[in-house]
Amino acid sequence: MRIRKKPHLRISIAVALLGLCPPWAHAADFAARCNLLTNQANVMVEFQDREVMTDESRTVQALNEMSGKLVGGPSNILGLTHAKPSFQMNVMVRAITNEKGQACAIPNIKLTLGFSAFVVYLARDLTDGCRREVIRAHEQEHVDTWKSHLRASAQMLPGVLRRELGEMGEARIYDSREEAEAAVRTQATGLVTPWLARIAAAATEAQLAIDTPMSYTGVVNRLRACPGGERGGR
Repeated sequence: MRIRKKPHLRISIAVALLGLCPPWAHAADFAARCNLLTNQANVMVEFQDREVMTDESRTVQALNEMSGKLVGGPSNILGLTHAKPSFQMNVMVRAITNEKGQACAIPNIKLTLGFSAFVVYLARDLTDGCRREVIRAHEQEHVDTWKSHLRASAQMLPGVLRRELGEMGEARIYDSREEAEAAVRTQATGLVTPWLARIAAAATEAQLAIDTPMSYTGVVNRLRACPGGERGGR
């Protein structure tokens, strides 16, 4: 079984002023520099692993209440995986201004995909090693799926986001640096947020694929093979 919290996205912004076009520069020169700047946008994505804690202090009844119980799932929850995905985005705004105060800017984006909480709950009612290991193995599937999904997403996203940044066309010139910075923040958030939502949705689907009636039947059969049988696992 698994439970998941809605992913949290933290955004931090930094600003780097790359240069000031000299007063003698023509408007065309400034526009050309802005278009060159567009090709320099960069995206970095990393997966930040987190240690998974194990909690064996809760009863089956407590886990039942935490899980919300899936339709077709076991009548008693012996194990539960709680993962809370956490996405952090740092945006470096790189800007060029001219003597009129106009500016163009691009984002350098760094994304960190990870977890703010990751706990595997095993019911304290699991008093023998065989049954505990059967449930632990099932929960480990959830752990491995969460981590592999975010790790794969961290490898996929840089190319996708760079391509989408490149498809936005020529750089836009704003009336002020502040206006350019605000636009770039909005651009970066609008670019990244839908992808993070897709990642979270796909990870949830992958978790549901583990919690199927067939999967539960396999767990029950392995519990029954332990000394003393299943003893209330379903």
